[in-house]
Order: sequence, then structure tokens, then C-alpha cells
Amino acid sequence: MRRMLRLLGLLGPAVLAGAEPAVLRRVPPEMPAAVLRVAGKLDPKLVPECSALWPSPALPGVFWTLSDSGAAPRIVPVRADGSRVLGQGGFWDGSVLRGAANVDWEAIAGDERGLMVVGDVGNNISRRKELALYLFQEPAAGAAEAPDVRKVVFAWPDQTAFPDPELSHDCEAMFLLRGKLYLLTKHRRDTLTDLWRADIPATGDRATLTKLARFDAGGMVTDACLSPDRARLAVLTYRNVWVFDLPTSGEDFFRGRALYAPLSPPLLSFQLEGCAWADPAHLLLGSEQGDLFRLPLAQLREVK
Repeated sequence: MRRMLRLLGLLGPAVLAGAEPAVLRRVPPEMPAAVLRVAGKLDPKLVPECSALWPSPALPGVFWTLSDSGAAPRIVPVRADGSRVLGQGGFWDGSVLRGAANVDWEAIAGDERGLMVVGDVGNNISRRKELALYLFQEPAAGAAEAPDVRKVVFAWPDQTAFPDPELSHDCEAMFLLRGKLYLLTKHRRDTLTDLWRADIPATGDRATLTKLARFDAGGMVTDACLSPDRARLAVLTYRNVWVFDLPTSGEDFFRGRALYAPLSPPLLSFQLEGCAWADPAHLLLGSEQGDLFRLPLAQLREVK
């Protein structure tokens, strides 16, 4: 009996009751928008629509990016100014994920040891019944293919209608922290995002998802990224960015000290969909239109 009670306590009251997590809202400061100025441009032939950014732990100054639905199943290395990366014998056009399909790639995550995850998680009208994650080690410089790609599939546990009339089961943001993969949803009828943990089995091809939190991001979440020391989390929407100090343990990611800034990108480069740390003091943002922006953290202000 005591063992059962301990188990129930670990599961938590929200899980037992099947209730949604309470919405966490933070009060951002009143401040002018940070004006984004173009610091680099991507080659549209290589990256037709920039949908994610992730800094390579093995190749200093290199960021991985990808294009979304319909593009080749390939990740592309670029530099912070958008310039191409040299490989063996010329420019490196990227690495193909053999056996993968780009239904709607929208996110990249990875860890400090070079484990990478590409998220085929785009779901614009919440119609897809199965989504995919591709796991592999970061390709060596110049490699035409990623090594040993593993596909893991999942479905949103709380989605019962296809399409979902609330349009709340899209996703464009992932991050990998302490060996766990986390996803943030992109909602189209409200400004909330749901935080999910995706538990990936040691064997098998299906991940298990657990909803952990619901946060009012003030917009549609399009990317997320960890600082170089993995102590802070940046969350990007089309029109703002948040930076949270992460707890040293646990998964309560949105309650710590937070910084915030509204964003003002150029009119013709409005779809901000990529976010990575350029260095400890700057974020590198990318738009679907192929522009790159360097945002100093000094332009963000503390949230109450």
C-alpha cells in the first residue's frame, strides 16, 4: 500500500486527474521593440526556407539549419553571416539523412556530445496523426550523409480530432537537456505553448510524450535553444523572445529569472523561425526568408 501511495505521489495530481496544467503567465516589461538589422543572408538554393538553427559543438562558428516541408531531407552547415562552409574539395552543401522524409521539418536539437535530433514535427492545421524524430550523431566535416539515422515516431496524446479545431498541435521548437528531449507547441488560436517531454526508448521506434507545463508566450513559438553553458533557455516567437534561467534540476523551466524583448524584424523578413546562441552574450535569429540577425542580450529586460 505504501509503495502504491509513493507511486501516486510521483505521478502527481494533474496527471492523475487528467487535468491540463495551469497556464503560467509572466508580466513582460513595457519597452520598445528591438529593431533587428540584417547581419547575414543564407543561400536560397541551399536553404529555401530557414526553419531552425543549432550551433555545432564540434565545428566552431558553424550552425546547422534546414528547410521545411517539401525540401530535401538534408541539414546544411552555415556561418553566422550566412556564408557557406568549406568541406573537402570545395563548399559543403550539407548532409543528407538517408531514409528520412521531409514532410514538414521544423526543428533541430542537440547536445554537447554531438547527438542531433531533427524534428519532422510541423503540423500547420493539426491534421497529422503521426510525427517523426530523426536521431543521429553530428556529421563529420564535409560528410555527404549523416551517420546511422534512427527514426522515432510519436503522436500527441491529447489530440482526438484531425484536424484539431483549436489548431494547437503544431510544433517548431525542441531542445535537448540532461539527456531528455523537450518540445514546445505552436498554437494558432491563442498565444500559449505547451511543454512536452518526449521519452525516447533505448529500443523500438515510438516515443512517449508527457505534458509538463503551459506557458503564455505572447505569440506563436517558432524555436527554442540552450545557452552554451546549458543554464539558460531562449524561446522565440514571431514577435518576441524570452530567456529563462534554468533550474539546476527538475523541469520547471518558466518560473526562474527571465529576460524579454519584443522584436521588430524587417517588413519582408517577418517570419522569425530560427534561434541559436551565437555566443554567451548574443542570440542568432533566422527568418524563413533567409535573413540572419544578431541580437545582443543587453537589449532584453528583466521580467517580473
